[in-house]
Parts: sequence; C-alpha cells; structure tokens
Amino acid sequence: MYEKEEAELKKLKHQLNRLPLSVDKADQAIQAGWERAKQETCYKKPKRRRIIWSMIAAVLLFLTFVTSIRVSPAFSSAVASIPGMEKFVHLIQHDKGLDAIFENEYDQKVDVSQTVDGLTFTIEGVILDELGMSIFYTVKSKEGLQSFQMQSIDLKNNQGIPPGGVSHSNPVDETIKEYSDRINYQFSNPVIFSDLSFVLEVETVFQGATILFSLPFELQENVKEGKVIQVNQEVEMESQKFTIEEIIIYPLRTAVTVSFNEANSMKLLHFEDMRLVNEKGELWGSITNGASASKTEKQTTYYLQSNYFQQPDKLYLQINRLEALDKTESTLVINTDAATVIQMPEYDNLEVVKMKRNYVEMLVKGQNIFEHRHNLVGQITDKNGKVVGISSSSISDEAHDAKRYEITFETVDYENPLYLEFSSYPHYIEGDVKIELKD
Repeated sequence: MYEKEEAELKKLKHQLNRLPLSVDKADQAIQAGWERAKQETCYKKPKRRRIIWSMIAAVLLFLTFVTSIRVSPAFSSAVASIPGMEKFVHLIQHDKGLDAIFENEYDQKVDVSQTVDGLTFTIEGVILDELGMSIFYTVKSKEGLQSFQMQSIDLKNNQGIPPGGVSHSNPVDETIKEYSDRINYQFSNPVIFSDLSFVLEVETVFQGATILFSLPFELQENVKEGKVIQVNQEVEMESQKFTIEEIIIYPLRTAVTVSFNEANSMKLLHFEDMRLVNEKGELWGSITNGASASKTEKQTTYYLQSNYFQQPDKLYLQINRLEALDKTESTLVINTDAATVIQMPEYDNLEVVKMKRNYVEMLVKGQNIFEHRHNLVGQITDKNGKVVGISSSSISDEAHDAKRYEITFETVDYENPLYLEFSSYPHYIEGDVKIELKD
C-alpha cells in the first residue's frame, strides 16, 4: 500500500547517509530536537549546524520508525507499551541487537528512584549479559537541568565488577526538565554473577553543587550465555595477514577475536566494515554506541551488533576495509615540554596543533574524514615505558573537511618524550574476506 512512499523515503535515507554525518552526531541532534531522545557519544557538541542536523535527524528518525514498524510487529508492540517518544528513539539506536532484545523481552524492569536537593535519578531498566550491562535511566528536575553533568559512575556488586569501560552522556539541551539515556558498562572478561544485587553510585554536578546518588537494585533473571563459534582461519588483505580466532555472540554484542601475523609490515588498527551477514543479505555491523574494540597483548576483540535472537540458515563474517599504518609510523612521538613533534605518520593530513604537560590536540584533514568516528590514540607511554593514562578524550567536526581530536592526560608525572600509540587512523587497505561461520 505504501511501497512508493517507502521507496522514496529509503532513497532519501540513502542520500542523507552519504552526508558527512556520523551516527553519533545524528543521535545528538535527535536529542536536542526531541528533548528526551537518547544518544551515546564521547564527541563534543559544536553549536554550529545544530538546526540543520536536527531536521536531518528528525527525518532519519521517521525513516527508521517506518521501517521498524512495517518489518517488526513485535517491535511495534514494544514501542507502544513504552510511554513517550524518547523511549522509541532510545530503542532504535541503530543497533539491531538492541531491537531484538526488546522484542524478545530480555530487558529487565527496575524502576528505582532517589531524590536529592530537587534532582531525581531513576533507574528504569537494565540489560545484562556476560560481557556488560546497559542501565537505562532518567534524571529530572522541576527547575530544569541547567549545568547538569554526571561526573563519575561506579557499579558495585559483592562479587566485584570486572575491569572494563563505562560510557555515558550528558544533556545537550540544558533547557529541558527531564533527560533519559543509558549507561553502558563493558567488561573486559565475561562474567556470570552469582549475586544479582547491585548498587549504582553516581556523582553529579547540578546548579554548582555536587549531588551523590546511591541506587540499589536487584535483577530477577541471570544472563543468557554467549554462543561460541570457533573459527581459527587466517586471511589476507594487501599482503597483511590476520587470523579470526573465535566469535562469541552475546545478547548485547558480538565479540570477534583477531590475532595478527607478526611478519606483517603494517599495524592493523580498526576494522572499518567488519559485519555479520546472513543468507538473505541482512547484516549486523559495528557497535556505534560504546566501545568498539578491546585489546590484549596478542589479540584484539572487535564488537559488532548482536544477532543472538536470530537463527539464520547461514551466517558469514565479511571484511572489505580496515585501517592500517606502516609499523614504523604507527606511533606519534612528542615532547610536551618543548612542544615539538619527534615522529609522526608521513601523511599530510595530520597536524599536532597544541600540546601541554597534561594535554594534546590534533587536527586530521581529509575528504572523507567525517566518516572516521574513533579516537586516534589507544595507549600512551613515557620515555621509561610508564603508562600515562587518558582521563578524557573528545572528537569534534571542523570546517573544511577536518576533525579535531583532544586528549587530556591523567597525570603530569612522566618523563618526555611521550609515545602515543595509534588505535585508529584514517588510512585504509582493502580486500575481500568472507568466512562462513559454523556452530
């Protein structure tokens, strides 16, 4: 009945997707335009473009709504059961695995609140699997959320929380009185909790005062275990070899573990278009909200959207493009005291524009630089091999096809020079890798 209209909408969506707008940026604009939309990003939010991106994001939102409702009646029912447009936006975070979680009712309702000095923090629901936890929350104040920031987050359990990463966001539009989003915990190692009682501690700043929240909650159901697929297949792209070791499909994400041939002349960084594809061509791509990879000494694990609740006849892992740098150029070496660059990749697109004892700022230019969504630097060490932690990092779009990357160090107690190891860089190699996955 609406085939012609849907075709036109899909055509427009394709055209919009070709614009230099990352998924994360679209999410920010949705949030600003719809007040309580959801977004998950570490980017800074430049005020320019906000109006036009809000309009584009609204169209993208409508397109996704049309596609989701027509394709999935179960998802439509789930949306209808949740009050407020913001919940709908939250569910379509460009993550098919998350859609499937709600369709299959794998999420758990919590509804625990605490009010301190006129500010109310509510945990609405939780999704838990072996590799992480997503905590859906709402914060509100009758006076508005001007200057509201979440400063620190700590999840506690008697069993202990595995090391890993946590990501969250703060409101873009400070004129709103209610804001809903999610906190993503990603564990470095799989874990099944024997004790399902947790406490979320959140330190916030609101109207110039520090407000602490401590919210205990208990889950009723334990995790569904990951589905392990042993692969152990070596592949090659532009003479660079790597091995797909194993794939584990969890409800929240798929973990693809890769090792690299030591004889490679290049350091292989981020797999730009790694994805799962079934026999019908349906694909599950990279995680856009939260960490996209984790690294050990010998292996790197990349995270994709999950097809945990799908049972395809055939499933393939496909890779056609990945980031790579010559090993001799895979580290940026700087002296922050002298404000000098000692070593950097021999490309014209990188510029170190500012550095201080606790900070470095870089500019990367390129025709398609807006497609690059990852932080440049993974680990920093000093002259003596001491690790210099990163306290914060941000990415912002600049005019004239450029992006600005800023890194703040956790300490100034180090000895120059500093060695900044690239974990991502917009320089690519290409090939055609397709591996059929079998249980």
